[in-house]
Amino acid sequence: MASQGSRSGRIRTPVKEMLCGHGEKPILRTSTTKDNPGQRFWGCVYYEVQDGCDFFRWADPEAGGVLRDSEIARCKKKITTLKTRLKDVEWKLRIVAALGVVGWIGFLYLLLHNPSSWRQPYGMHLIRR
Repeated sequence: MASQGSRSGRIRTPVKEMLCGHGEKPILRTSTTKDNPGQRFWGCVYYEVQDGCDFFRWADPEAGGVLRDSEIARCKKKITTLKTRLKDVEWKLRIVAALGVVGWIGFLYLLLHNPSSWRQPYGMHLIRR
């Protein structure tokens, strides 16, 4: 179902001769109607802007319920996989945050545990006068 341009980021008309009533190349749109939600179609570039052209052609005329169902199943599987990966990353982030807090607490404890060592440079207390 993926057209040649949908993966590359550019959407091109499949046939160079396909032109709307204005002589323009139609653009790929996605239906938001209740009967055809998500169905892609080619439509006039001036749709809802300028009157006089009613160019319309389904982008995937062979797409029926079976093809849509398989795409929906693939998307659901991908969503499940992404949710699992997200939970794993969130768990790892919690562990790293906890270790960071423990590290800071340990650092502050060591720093505040022996404040007398702050006054003398390291090793100076070992030198006798």
